[in-house]
Amino acid sequence: MEPLMLLHSKVALITGAATGIGRASALLFAREGARIAIADINRPDAERTVADIEKEGGQACFVECDLRQTGRIADAVDETVRRYGRLDVFFHNAGVAGPGLLEHTTEAQYDQVMDIHLKAGFFGAKYALPHLRRAGGGSILFTASGLGLRPSRQSPAYSASKAGLLMLARALAVAHAEDGIRVNAICPGPIDSTPLWQGVLARNPDIVADSYAEMNRQVRPIKRLGNPEEMARAALFLVAPENSYITGVALPVDGGGAMS
Repeated sequence: MEPLMLLHSKVALITGAATGIGRASALLFAREGARIAIADINRPDAERTVADIEKEGGQACFVECDLRQTGRIADAVDETVRRYGRLDVFFHNAGVAGPGLLEHTTEAQYDQVMDIHLKAGFFGAKYALPHLRRAGGGSILFTASGLGLRPSRQSPAYSASKAGLLMLARALAVAHAEDGIRVNAICPGPIDSTPLWQGVLARNPDIVADSYAEMNRQVRPIKRLGNPEEMARAALFLVAPENSYITGVALPVDGGGAMS
């Protein structure tokens, strides 16, 4: 499909874009005309994503960023604006697998999932806000989860962090609509062969990968797992300026899992 250049002349900062949904989104946004800043701690894969964008004729840069340090998030935003002169899209996509059952969750594991999901989303939006205003408006997007819409028995900390992101999106959508800033979230279902999926399996050794995947297929009307490119297309839909009447939305992209 030929690009429609939906993000022509725009600048997008994407967290967690070295792999998975973030990488697919960075590639797609670049094809649609955006200049991309990748904020991640995974240098090798982030640089590979940058190189792949540049091979296709796009512009991208890597900004090393530990999202658990709010000062580094501010630096990533500032570096993006220094390089490209503006910011139009802040897409907080980075995520980690949930730590497991309540009784097995340590304080350090809880802090990690909250810091990377909710705290980084909050402060990333805070630091992006003045630049989005200066650009005349823009878009903030969060990668939440289907497990932010409904509870997870296996990982209450993960569910709570993603539900927090959804409420943050709604609160910011209300607060900043007059600035021309739209705030939305995508809620992916299980995505095959991503680092996050592998992290779920690694942190839950009692789960058998094939049976867990099959269970996730069977509980949704579209009986398969999703892929990063499908999530990227949903993300593009929400950040594209053409969809300027959409804000405060939590969009399930889960094969109908939210209904099951």
